[in-house]
Amino acid sequence: MKKIILIAIAAVVLLGGGIGGLFYYLSMHHASVATHRLPPPRPIYFAELDDLVVTVPADTGDATSTYVQITLEFSSFDPNAVTDFSNLQPIIKSQIITLLMAKTAKSLMDPSTHDDLTRTCLAIANQVVNKTADYAPPNPFTAAYITNLVEQN
Repeated sequence: MKKIILIAIAAVVLLGGGIGGLFYYLSMHHASVATHRLPPPRPIYFAELDDLVVTVPADTGDATSTYVQITLEFSSFDPNAVTDFSNLQPIIKSQIITLLMAKTAKSLMDPSTHDDLTRTCLAIANQVVNKTADYAPPNPFTAAYITNLVEQN
């Protein structure tokens, strides 16, 4: 009988220690999470390059031409970059039109090429804004998005 009582007392002590340890861990974990809060997110600003329409060959070696309409959005955490983008939009638009006219409708409509296209357009926007507005730190635009892409024969 003494063995059973000793085993029961040992089980209660171990169980109590385990529960106490769990509460201690949880209280320390919540305290560390509360002290390491992330800063609030910065607002994102967008600059739009609407409805560029270019005439491109339908495919490589194809004599027929096709109209392609594209709309691009550029995101930045700097509201001044959007203002500068608006002021420099004719230069950015011209360089992106030149880029698009070197492509074919088939390549522009292929989803596998869209990542490269948006990266190149982002580089063009940042290059124009960096060069003309002298940004520090450079490259105020962080991403480019195709929001509209239409082909018309």
